[in-house]
Amino acid sequence: MFERKAYEKMLRWHRSADRTALLVRGARQIGKSTLVRHLGETCYDVLVEVNLYSDPAAKEALANARNTEELLSRISLMASSPLEPGRTLIFIDEIQELPDIITMAKFLVEDGRFHYAFSGSMLGTELRKVRSYPVGFVTELVMHPMDFEEFCWAVGVSREGLETVRTSCHALQPVPDYLHDALLSYFRTYVVVGGMPGAIQEFADKRGDLAAVRVLQDELVESYRHDIKKYAGARALNVESIFDELPLQLDSGTRRFVLNSIDDEARYESYRKDFVWLTSAGVALKCDQVTDPKAPLKATERPGLFKLYESDTGMLVSRYPQSLARAVYFDERQVNQGAVFENVVAQQLVAAGYPLYYSMSRKRGEVDFLTEGRAGEVVPLEVKSGASVRAHAALDKLLASEEFGIPRGIVLSRLNIEVDEKVVYLPWYAQFCLEEVLLPEAELPKVTLPKI
Repeated sequence: MFERKAYEKMLRWHRSADRTALLVRGARQIGKSTLVRHLGETCYDVLVEVNLYSDPAAKEALANARNTEELLSRISLMASSPLEPGRTLIFIDEIQELPDIITMAKFLVEDGRFHYAFSGSMLGTELRKVRSYPVGFVTELVMHPMDFEEFCWAVGVSREGLETVRTSCHALQPVPDYLHDALLSYFRTYVVVGGMPGAIQEFADKRGDLAAVRVLQDELVESYRHDIKKYAGARALNVESIFDELPLQLDSGTRRFVLNSIDDEARYESYRKDFVWLTSAGVALKCDQVTDPKAPLKATERPGLFKLYESDTGMLVSRYPQSLARAVYFDERQVNQGAVFENVVAQQLVAAGYPLYYSMSRKRGEVDFLTEGRAGEVVPLEVKSGASVRAHAALDKLLASEEFGIPRGIVLSRLNIEVDEKVVYLPWYAQFCLEEVLLPEAELPKVTLPKI
């Protein structure tokens, strides 16, 4: 099992005095079940796992339970050993098959004898069908594909090397050249392999055979299409059309999703629920345009103008011709790789908990991403995949505007860490240290507290 940052959050839930049920949601095949199962095997004496997707008989049995007592009785019949109060984790996987079981979480938690974990794909969509969501009795954990730092842990990059990157980012000093060059190579590999645990395992097992990884990624893409057909209901054709169009739209000049590519008469309001379905299911990442690059960014977002990224960079690359994967991996700079590098940055931002926004105006041009630092200041980010790293006119105009008072901008590229006035050049791989760069300790505002 790969080490995941989400596991520490699961451990905090397990140790918490305020007992709730754990609900883990996210896209298919990102490692949710593996992590919950490991928690159960490590921290409990008894683990009862019920998979509602692969076990139709179990699904039917639980669907017909009239109350919590009957539900527990039926679960106990599925266990291989007696349930021990206080030392048993009941894990119901693929809960999207019976989302109303979530309604019972309040009574199960109040019963107090056992601990409960639920997980599943498509939960962002299926939870809307729950009759009564038990607010206060469920701790939600949203998982994503493995980020670059987790990928490095999985493939054996030394922790000391990653800590050196973190220290360099905090000090805004260059990473040692040998480490910089090595991590650029690892990052290009990550762009192609992605963060799906199965793809990373295949990469490790087949000793770097990217062709074998691509076969597995193709299967994952098809499984997502299957889920769309199964769970998107009457809107499945629309949702699938958007999903199929995603790589083409990203490869366009603007990368903005143009609705008339689906239908000449398409309007956002008519398709809004389809985009919500894809993003709620963890299949796609939506980046909204803002009209005013001021905090809070959400105040001026325009949901009808947006970019749509794939949730996993490896799956996106697998949907393009194989020549693009080769170009990324071998650093063939004459091939346009802008779409996939923007996508991997979006994926890392979301994994780190940052909402996705971008800025666009006729006067200043387009800046790839906007985020907010710890003090609430807006920080623009530009992504450069090619050789013209220092050409960023739109970012320069944004930083020069006194109206917005933006303290710094970040350019993510192949360059080592460098500061040029208000622009910080940061290597792609260092994005896992973004928090260190947004507002270094030395530049924290000095606050004089009033005397009491």
